[in-house]
Amino acid sequence: METKTRYYEDVKVGEELPPLDKPITSVGMVMYAASTWDFHRYHHDMEYANQMGFERPFLDGQELGAFLAQLVVDWAGIDATLKRLKYRFTSFVLSGDTLTCKGHVSNKSVQDSEKLVECDLWIENQRGERVLDRGKAIVAMPYRASG
Repeated sequence: METKTRYYEDVKVGEELPPLDKPITSVGMVMYAASTWDFHRYHHDMEYANQMGFERPFLDGQELGAFLAQLVVDWAGIDATLKRLKYRFTSFVLSGDTLTCKGHVSNKSVQDSEKLVECDLWIENQRGERVLDRGKAIVAMPYRASG
């Protein structure tokens, strides 16, 4: 986890965010369900998931957003602010999968004196398949005072 301050001036378009690995476990899925009050049985009940045609329980899609937020915030540093996060998941993530969250800086801009960095984000499973694509984050970064 990144805790130092990163500055807008030091960020380069094309810069890669350090990958974030996330093993998906039954225990983790139940803990997430409890923390968000999302107790749909297909997120934790093997028999029910099988009845629905799934090999194993599948991850709540919101948790993918939490993983992306962690990826960006860890990279951006303690003084940055995550302003916007959007994403679209493209396939199910099952208990037992291992995910790798990835991204890179796609743009930098200044709007109303805010120094903004845009990141393209995605998540791959252990087979290298993208389970989440077209993720975008906008981060307000601190900048050094000129003088």
